[in-house]
Amino acid sequence: MADSESAAPQVRTGAGASATAQAALAGAAAALGQAPVSVPFAAVLALAWLFHLVSGSADFRRAATIGWAGGAGYFAIALFWIVEPFFVDAAIHGWMAPFALVGLSGGLGLFWALALGIARMLVGGPLRAALAFAVLLGGAELARSYLFTGFPWALIGHVWIGWAPMHL
Repeated sequence: MADSESAAPQVRTGAGASATAQAALAGAAAALGQAPVSVPFAAVLALAWLFHLVSGSADFRRAATIGWAGGAGYFAIALFWIVEPFFVDAAIHGWMAPFALVGLSGGLGLFWALALGIARMLVGGPLRAALAFAVLLGGAELARSYLFTGFPWALIGHVWIGWAPMHL
């Protein structure tokens, strides 16, 4: 058996379209913590995977792309309800629904892109990387609530609202 056959497969994170697709799926999975699904631990695991992808990225640009994909995936699922008003008179306004959801998700994903790109630049050790990820993602969510959009819906912290121990 040749050495190349016996070697364990290498896992590359943060590289190429695969990491971008994984980030979008991680973001979508994180949205499962929001109502009506309300599974907060899905959000925790999905954000851990997104952190893993960002940590494995080569530079700011790759990390920002991964952050944008994660944010866009998150907001596309968490804000699915935004299209419902377009279907009140679907014959006239229904065609605008996909543009509203894609545009809003992509635009709000820019907040995550900036936060996770900067978090990647601040990486020193695992603890520092995790702290930068958490603080900057939280800061991006705070900024999203006030700057430009003033859109405080689907904040990542909302996943804990329906979890009984958080009400103690």
